[in-house]
Amino acid sequence: QARLCLNSLSRPARMHRALLAVLCELSMAQTLRDPHAYTALPIAAARAVEASRHDAVVSDPLARKLLAGENHLMKNSANLEHMTKRALLGDELVLEGHGRGVRQVVSLGAGMDSRAFRMGLFDTTFFEVDRKQLFEAKEPLISDVPLQCERRQVVAGNLGKMDLVAELERAGFDRFRPSVWLLEGLVPYITRDGMERLAVEIGRLAAPGSSLWHDCFTETSVRKGMGFYGVKYESGFDDYDELWHENGFNHAEMILAEGVWVDRYRKATEVDARYRVTSGYLRGRQGALIVRAWKTE
Repeated sequence: QARLCLNSLSRPARMHRALLAVLCELSMAQTLRDPHAYTALPIAAARAVEASRHDAVVSDPLARKLLAGENHLMKNSANLEHMTKRALLGDELVLEGHGRGVRQVVSLGAGMDSRAFRMGLFDTTFFEVDRKQLFEAKEPLISDVPLQCERRQVVAGNLGKMDLVAELERAGFDRFRPSVWLLEGLVPYITRDGMERLAVEIGRLAAPGSSLWHDCFTETSVRKGMGFYGVKYESGFDDYDELWHENGFNHAEMILAEGVWVDRYRKATEVDARYRVTSGYLRGRQGALIVRAWKTE
């Protein structure tokens, strides 16, 4: 049937389709040579595995397509429990913000994020920021997928080095309206100086009513040597809460990752308050963290 459909096309149309397929393959090959871009694929694989479960808490029919042909990652995906928790935390923050009237979502280090295609927020604009090489591979994969949002804006650049304020505003971001910021899986890849600069930029762009979340590791953890799929982590802080306080988020919390889990019956994350920690507690200790912050004033 596929062959009959292809033969029914005119010769120029067949040539155009074949050319697009070749260009797509070249883009994929380029992405697979970029270690940072490649790290997005095992995360998409984890979402695809989660979405296939009978008790899935994250629905992502696009995840398998976003593997860019690296289907073997389905058998050896990133830590499924942790990646599912991350995806759900991001979804919950977006929906919580939407319930308060927030209509701008910024995904920094977006990778193969698919929220613009699966959350059904047709009055919301999604801004995805990541490396140019990542989007060169991603865009052909989703070119025929209908959006489930008002707009999706792609912003290419290297976070921690690019002028994020100028690039987002050029893409239509409104700093006078509240926003939700997702830094899922991003923070450890940015140098300490780059992270401090990024926090300043987010603080300038996030209006009252904004919120953010990210996962990360303590300074001791990163100093001992950590990475993901061959890419070395660059920084870890023990005082992310203070970093966000300094940049206008009047409420910020750090939670040990083991104190956050997924309730599959409720399809929601749960937090054990005993795992909320301070910078004093974290100094000299290893650990993974969940950080959330709100700007209510």
